[in-house]
Amino acid sequence: MNHVNLEALNKTIALFRSEPAKARKENVLEGEWNTKGPGAQFRADLVFEGGKLALEMDNPKAMGGDGLAPGPLQYCLFGMASCFAGTFMMVAAQQDVEIRRLKIRVENTVDMTRPLGITRNPLTDGVRILLSVSSPSPEAVLRKIEEQSREQCPAVWCLTNPIPLSIALERED
Repeated sequence: MNHVNLEALNKTIALFRSEPAKARKENVLEGEWNTKGPGAQFRADLVFEGGKLALEMDNPKAMGGDGLAPGPLQYCLFGMASCFAGTFMMVAAQQDVEIRRLKIRVENTVDMTRPLGITRNPLTDGVRILLSVSSPSPEAVLRKIEEQSREQCPAVWCLTNPIPLSIALERED
């Protein structure tokens, strides 16, 4: 239902309930900055269950890049949109709610003076998610799915809760 494999999802839920330690998954991404050019400034391979995908990032010209690929915040917004959409569709499928179409728009406004070291202004005033849903279900049901998705979405959790960050620098010679 809703392009969600409920059988696999239910097996995963049962496994994680019986063996919670198996619910922990480490994510790792390794990339490299292109110091010589030409081309995008940063490249990383995303390795996933079904293969590998190369992603490139290039800052806009105003930020010292050539604008040849999406910028880092575009990837962040894509992550938010895809994670929230996936969570919404998963929750709807679990509740046997048909979604005929889901469109999602994620917006934010960025004050670029902070990354340029000009000010210490907040980087953004927030993130806005706008959903457009086509479903035979009543709006009240869809609103409950949205609320539950907000509670369960990993990307929403990451943006709304402090996450410890550690950075290690190793010198290569």
